[in-house]
Amino acid sequence: MSATKSWLTLLSNALLAFALLLSSSAAAQVASAVVEQPQLRAQLLSEAQQVAAGERFTVAVKLMPDAGWHTYWVNPGDSGLATTLAWQLPAGSEAGAIQWPIAHKFRIGPLANYGFEGDTYLLTDIAVPADYSASDYTLAVRADWLVCEDYCIPGFAELSVTLPVGAETSLAPSQRDSFASARAQLPERADWPAAFDIQAKQVTIAVRHADAAAMASDDSFYAFVGAGELVEHATDGTVFVSDDTVFIQRPQNTFYSGVADTIPLLLVSDQRAVLLNATQQAKGQALNVKGLAVNAAVKPPAPLTNLPLMLLFAVLGGLMLNLMPCVFPVLSLKALSMANSGDQRRSHALWYSAGVIISFLAIAAVLLALRATGAALGWGFQLQNPWLIAAMALLFTAIGLNLSGLYQVATRLMGLGGSSQPEHGPRGSFATGVLAVVVASPCTAPFMGVALGFAIVQPPLVALSVFAALGFGLALPFLLIAWIPALAKRLPRPGQWMERFKQWMAVPMYLTAVWLIWVFGRQTGVDSMALLLIAAVLMATMLWWLGLRQLQPQPSITGGLLTLALMSLSLLALAASLQFAQAPSKTATAADSEQNWQPWSAAKLSELQQAGQPVFVNMTADWCITCLANEKVALDTAATRALFAEHTIAYLKGDWTLQDPAITEYLGQFSRNGVPLYVLYWPGQEPQILPQLLTPAIVREHITQFVSP
Repeated sequence: MSATKSWLTLLSNALLAFALLLSSSAAAQVASAVVEQPQLRAQLLSEAQQVAAGERFTVAVKLMPDAGWHTYWVNPGDSGLATTLAWQLPAGSEAGAIQWPIAHKFRIGPLANYGFEGDTYLLTDIAVPADYSASDYTLAVRADWLVCEDYCIPGFAELSVTLPVGAETSLAPSQRDSFASARAQLPERADWPAAFDIQAKQVTIAVRHADAAAMASDDSFYAFVGAGELVEHATDGTVFVSDDTVFIQRPQNTFYSGVADTIPLLLVSDQRAVLLNATQQAKGQALNVKGLAVNAAVKPPAPLTNLPLMLLFAVLGGLMLNLMPCVFPVLSLKALSMANSGDQRRSHALWYSAGVIISFLAIAAVLLALRATGAALGWGFQLQNPWLIAAMALLFTAIGLNLSGLYQVATRLMGLGGSSQPEHGPRGSFATGVLAVVVASPCTAPFMGVALGFAIVQPPLVALSVFAALGFGLALPFLLIAWIPALAKRLPRPGQWMERFKQWMAVPMYLTAVWLIWVFGRQTGVDSMALLLIAAVLMATMLWWLGLRQLQPQPSITGGLLTLALMSLSLLALAASLQFAQAPSKTATAADSEQNWQPWSAAKLSELQQAGQPVFVNMTADWCITCLANEKVALDTAATRALFAEHTIAYLKGDWTLQDPAITEYLGQFSRNGVPLYVLYWPGQEPQILPQLLTPAIVREHITQFVSP
């Protein structure tokens, strides 16, 4: 009995040892050998210790870089290479896509890369075919990677495991912790509605979900775009939240050549990481996320934290408008009025300021209302209307004749400080403020463009506050003169010279009328311009006759009828000039110009950029005096033409004299709402915006910074 028991004990121990041996053998098969490469080790792990036909199981390629070294995400960013896995599986098997962990952003000088540090698990699901009948299942993979620190080393490993095949799939206890760590590195998967759009070198992404909006409110929020060469990575771009929708706008990548219809999008904050898919909108369609239509070409509003700075820019821009040639003639008359106003100086300054600010607010309200209806308008939009240009030309002619003494009238628009009488003073000062804003429309002063570009995409109250600040800046010199006695004392004393000065100030009024008639001709053609000149001559004749009648003690009815007839003929000529309006050909103008420029279009700009050619873009308008001055002084010169030719720079000119939604859209990309705008495109570089006041030296400086010594 004892001998039998001993034999049973020995047999039991042997069976136990054999079972442990089998268990150990099975455990060893769920992990490949570790392959050592420079700065990184790799291993293949299987979550299953036994697989079954027709079922799925998960494997992981484990990458173990040395401290301080990293590998790359599906989109490596500005440099690097994503890790690739090439599977060798039994016939009929399928390997899913890599389940990428949460990416991290690495800054390397001016570059931004996306990848992983530390132990990284790249999970893949494997599907065993339903008809698989072998007793074991061998899978192999070749992993290729790039591991980087200050420099990069490519590496690869060939890894394999062999697993037994049974009636059902069972998990390996020894791999529980490894796969728990692997899944902890994965982002959440979500089906939040997301779309992206590419227009005019800008990529706009919209994600609609309350959780996305909550994530975007975190300062740590970042969007990893899972498509190489789609967006620029070094810049964080613009993030804007509206209700439950997050808008992300980034510059298009310099080397962009195409993108899939659907791309991965990884949203990351300190608290959460979510992976979803974004679908590209069809070309020409507005960005739409479940019924939310968004014009992706319009830059989302800048954060309101910039409001104090934008208000300061608006005040400075308005202040500098006082120095612009289009505003100076009116302001000189206002200064003349204040010099003659004595104790009523403060009242005049307040009424003038009210006229300026209210006029700015009125123009802003109309502009915002029209843009809300879908109209592509910007600062100076009113001067894109030939009707207004013609009316202003006649108005300035009438003002000039009044200043010359041809006739006398004290209406709201004619009382430009010529009378200091109390009953006319406030109304005249207010009217001067209105007229100052009207004639300021063609000008965009430094600081002003940035402030207007900010305002036009803000909520109405914010936008109106910026326009009010602009008006305050324009009125500020007269407010300072009125409230600071030391400045008021520097004004010249009233005297006979003031009457002579007023008459001389008719000259800039006549010149302004000539300029407006020229702009009208550029908008409508030479025949319409001739008819407008006839209207101006008839109006001048009518005003001359009116002046003669004012000298008569008892004007006759016949003289009044003649006045009415002349005014009617003038209005008929004005209507005819607009009836036969026909814009001249801009292409012919470009061909005849000494400057070798081409008409701007988004397609032409894109074509030149794709060809790798530097491009200089000039956005201008015939009614923009600043634009015309810059062209004469800095652009249409032999030196600049030679500079462009030396560096094979294509010169594109966009004409905004008449409404052009494409140009309005282009201006919006640079947070601008008016002209002039000068942009230099250099291959491989961010677009450079030049100052609004140019000299040949400024143009050369911006170009030569990109030229290798």
